[in-house]
Amino acid sequence: MNNVSWNDLRVFAAVVQKGTLSAAGRHLGLSQPTIGRHIDNLEKALNKKLFDRGSRGYQLTEQGLELLPHIEAMERASNAIEEQDQDKLAGIVRLSLPEITSRYLGKRLLPLQKLYPDIKLEIATSNQFVNLSRREADIALRTELPAQGDLRTKLAFKTQAAIFASHQYVNQNPTALTEERYQNCDWVVPIDGCSSKQATEWYQEQISPSRISYRCASFHVMMDLALAGAGLILWTSGYARDHVGLVRVSEEITSQQRDYWLVAHSEVLENPRVRVIWDWLNTLFENERDKFIL
Repeated sequence: MNNVSWNDLRVFAAVVQKGTLSAAGRHLGLSQPTIGRHIDNLEKALNKKLFDRGSRGYQLTEQGLELLPHIEAMERASNAIEEQDQDKLAGIVRLSLPEITSRYLGKRLLPLQKLYPDIKLEIATSNQFVNLSRREADIALRTELPAQGDLRTKLAFKTQAAIFASHQYVNQNPTALTEERYQNCDWVVPIDGCSSKQATEWYQEQISPSRISYRCASFHVMMDLALAGAGLILWTSGYARDHVGLVRVSEEITSQQRDYWLVAHSEVLENPRVRVIWDWLNTLFENERDKFIL
């Protein structure tokens, strides 16, 4: 018998539990061909046929049934070791945040570090969705609900948006306070593809292209330009309150209301260190929710 890989055994257990290669792949975050290769490797290493392949999925053979109790015992031992480590609330938790939210949240994380000093956060800032089923992040903050997957979701907060500028810019350009702002003021906007569809449509409908002074791939740069007096920006009201140099010059832009959702894979939330971060974020957003109202 050749050397047996624990990864092959783990895939074997997933196929038994889920019944098909595709279902096991979704469970483990692996492609269907990769799952198939693991099963083939295990059968070659053991010199045994473990499954009958058919239209109804993978069915255990007698030899597969003999192996199953040993695999289950190994999984229980592995899980027990992981749980001992997890109970210490130590290790890495990976967050995926939209770019604007990352700056907002970064200013509020210090109490979390003091509460759980052995949990280390990795924060990925991206406006693109990560695949939580493939464990590209443990917890994500999204503006759209996922269409599929064994995922847990919780409404974090609702945002409202308005137009903002620096005090300096408004003093020098009083038309910023009027409806003439769209034709007579300077604007700082995202480059195409960086903002949501609803925001992109709003920019196209409202702002004359000749008045756009800057197009940015970074929302942080947009904020810095606005604070420096470069022009007007469309911004989330709650985030704008973190910048005392900004003044709101319009009423709420109702078409730009957004819902933000905390999302995590259900199995990942069984990890105690991930769960405490999830609960802490939920509490933070509940306490901050009123701040997003104009």
